[in-house]
Parts: sequence; C-alpha cells; structure tokens
Amino acid sequence: MNPISVPSTDSAIERYEQSQEDLQYARSIQSMMAPTTEQLTALFPACMVYDRPMAQLSGDFLFVAEKENRVYLAACDCTGHGMSAALMTVLAREKLWQAIHKAGSPAHMLTRLDEKFRAAMMNGDTHRMRAIGMGLDLAVLSYEPELQQLRFAGAKRPLWIVRQGKLLEFKGTSRSIGGALWRQIPFVETTLQARPGDNIFMFSDGLPDQFGGPKDRKLKLKGLRTLVLLLAELPPEDQREFLNTWMTSWQGASPATDDQLLVSFKIPTLET
Repeated sequence: MNPISVPSTDSAIERYEQSQEDLQYARSIQSMMAPTTEQLTALFPACMVYDRPMAQLSGDFLFVAEKENRVYLAACDCTGHGMSAALMTVLAREKLWQAIHKAGSPAHMLTRLDEKFRAAMMNGDTHRMRAIGMGLDLAVLSYEPELQQLRFAGAKRPLWIVRQGKLLEFKGTSRSIGGALWRQIPFVETTLQARPGDNIFMFSDGLPDQFGGPKDRKLKLKGLRTLVLLLAELPPEDQREFLNTWMTSWQGASPATDDQLLVSFKIPTLET
C-alpha cells in the first residue's frame, strides 16, 4: 500500500504567499487601468474618489473620458466582487470605450453599452451568466464646463446633487447592463443646469449596503444621505479622509459586504 502524501507546511505557505503576490499584482494592474489623479483633476478640478475594495481586487471602477466639448464620468459596479468581478471590469472598460465613441449622450451610451455587453456574453456560457445576473450597474454623466450643463443616465444607480445644504436625487433607470432580466426598458436621460457650488455625487451600492453602527444594521440610503450632506460641507481634498474615517468607524468589527466606490466633484464659479 502506498503511503498517503501529505503536503508539507512549507509548500502550503509558499502557495499562499504566491497567491497573495498574484493578487497584489492583479490589483496593481487594476490601478494602472484607472484614471490617474492628473487625468481626473484636468477634467474635474475639484474631484474626490473614494475607492475601497472588499478584498484586494474590486468590481467597482471609475471611468472618465473626453469627447468634443464634454467630459464624461461614470461610477461602475460589476456583479459580485473579488476575482470574477475584477475580470468583469476589464470587459466593461473595453465596452465603455466602444460605446462612447458611438454615443451622443449618456442614455445612448448606456444603450450601446448594453448591446455590446450582451453580444460579448453570447460568446460565453450564456445560461450560467444569466443565472448569476452577470452584468453591471452604473451612473454616468456628461458635463459641459462652459455651459455648466449636466446630462445624466443611470442603470440602477442615481445621481445626487447637494445644493445649498439640500440633497437633490435623480434616479437611474431600473435595469442593469446585462443582468438576469433581459428587458428592453429604454434608459432615461435627465438634463440639468448646474450651479456654481453644487456638489455632485455618484456611488456604488457597497456604501449603503454596509453593516455597522451600534445595532449592526445597514447604513442604507438614508444614512448615506446624511453622510453626503456632511461631505458637501468639506473641501474636496478633505472628503476622502473624512469618509474613510467615518466608514471605518461605522463598520467597526462587521465584515465588509461589498466593494465601495464614491466619486464627487464641485461645480466651480465661472470666470468672467
């Protein structure tokens, strides 16, 4: 009888260390794909990004682009988290770039993105991808700085504006990009005239879905609204640290439930 081979502790440690190195390398690749601070501040001078993955890899990501006289900003949340969601971000970024070249507005961009995403899914295990709801939710806006005009469309994600201490909410369309339910509900677009001093916010559902507080309950949208109103009173350079400290305190010993992403920028005063 052959003796049973038991892996040594040293080889198990080596495999663990190698897997951690691979994850760190993958996270570095994700960071390389993200817009740089210089790119963000060039398009949105008073911008803040809070990006807190559940683990080392994230399914949430930020997308920025410039087309003609408009700049585009999107906060995106791929299905799930970890390795599978991180791989989804690569596909989603590619399809976003393809969609924006053909689109004339955020709603048109979401329509094109949905078409391209579903076409890509047909090359894989379509039944399985439908079963797990493979897709993404996102909020996308275009901004014309000279006119201070915003156009917004969302796939299950909203746009929030804090104006003079009040929070204005603009809801997205109640459907995802891809996803389990393949409905043909058109994406709705909202055109807004921004005002100097407006604080614009977009975020993934990882923030309101996080458990914490004295009763270990979800923050929910109500709690996030209160938090966003506090953020709007701070200069952009202080918002990230405040949000990180607040969420860390809120979460306490509760485990992270999802990736967290929030982006904000402030409408500047027009130069005369």
